[in-house]
Amino acid sequence: MAQSVFKSERGRQAIVACTERALSKAGSQVPFRRRIVETAIAKTHLIEAGPQDGPPLLLLHGTASNSATWFADIPVWECHYRVIAADIPGEPGLSEDRRLTLASEETVLWLGSLLDALGLPSVRIVGMSLGGWIGLRFATRRPERVQALSLISASGFARPKMSFLVVALPLTLLGDWGLKRINRIVCRGIEIHPDVEEFMNLAGRHFRPLLEPVPVLGDEELARLTMPIQFLAGKEDALLPAEASARRLKRLLPHAEVHVFPDCGHAVIGKADEILRFQMRYRPA
Repeated sequence: MAQSVFKSERGRQAIVACTERALSKAGSQVPFRRRIVETAIAKTHLIEAGPQDGPPLLLLHGTASNSATWFADIPVWECHYRVIAADIPGEPGLSEDRRLTLASEETVLWLGSLLDALGLPSVRIVGMSLGGWIGLRFATRRPERVQALSLISASGFARPKMSFLVVALPLTLLGDWGLKRINRIVCRGIEIHPDVEEFMNLAGRHFRPLLEPVPVLGDEELARLTMPIQFLAGKEDALLPAEASARRLKRLLPHAEVHVFPDCGHAVIGKADEILRFQMRYRPA
């Protein structure tokens, strides 16, 4: 049996309880539906909002996070789309405790199987960080199933910054103070909401972080992306080289809409309206 992504059962329960509180709080403000879907890889927890017959907009969060990432954005998008926020398996959410192997085709199989289970021939994708990479990788393998792609601080265009690991690894040995310092580095330029910080601290204590390198996609792979693409990143991203990613994307895919925001780190938030405008621009009449 594969090792759990949680360091202990007690830690898993603490993360689940924190997530359930966030879901309850958000549900009192924005009606949404919840369900577990069987896929070829792992059981997957979904949050859905908006009209069930609306055009589907699939949201994929980053690592060490879950679909609660999108609670501030869903109200902007649900008026126009059937919003589907998935908890990526093997992350600290409510999906199956089964980490996907990035070097294999598991992420493609998982996402394709999820769309099949939902009866969706194709979707629009908004992906953040690791979720952006999963959406990007899927789009290179199944371009006919991705109508448009919005990527936030997405991996896959350039090698990550090793300097972050040099700084972050010693901080993990300094308890809660070190975790808070890591959070500040990741979320540079924004104020972290107390509820978000609580979850980040719990994940830092109890979740086994993803250690497998995220593969950089080759030129031939990226050349398959003919759908509309939007890329948003922070110039001060401590994890990924935003400007190098933007340059490569512009060179290989001139049709892509690229934004690198100054004084912003890895956590690029508050861009729901910008993403909506992009997605609506390429929505079929």
